[in-house]
Amino acid sequence: MVILLAVIVFGGYLFPLIGAVLSWREWLVTKNDRPPAVWRRTMTLTALLFLTADIPLWAYAVVRELRNDYSYIFTSAVIGRWSSLFLLALATVAENKTRKYLLLGALGLLFFYGATIGELP
Repeated sequence: MVILLAVIVFGGYLFPLIGAVLSWREWLVTKNDRPPAVWRRTMTLTALLFLTADIPLWAYAVVRELRNDYSYIFTSAVIGRWSSLFLLALATVAENKTRKYLLLGALGLLFFYGATIGELP
C-alpha cells in the first residue's frame, strides 16, 4: 500500500513532464506515417497540444506546492483537475504509438491534482 502511495505522490511530480516529452518525441517520429484514421490523428494532436498547455499550469502548481502555499480549493487546482480528466479522455482515443505516453502524462496530472497536493510535509 505504501508503494502505491509513493507511486501516486511522486508520479504527480514526475509523470506529466516525462509523458509530455516522450509523447512529443513519438509524435515527431510518427507524424509522417499514414494515420490509421484521420480522427485518431486529430485526437492525438489535440491531446498533445492540451498536455503541452497544461504543463505551465502544472509547473506553477508544483512550485507553489513545494513552498507549502497551495491548496485544493485554488482555481488553478480546479482547472488542473478538470483538464487532466479531459486530457485522459482524449488520450484514450489517440493513436496507438503515442497513446501510452499521453496516458502517462494525463495520469501524472491527475495524480498531482487529485492526490499529491498536501501530501508532502
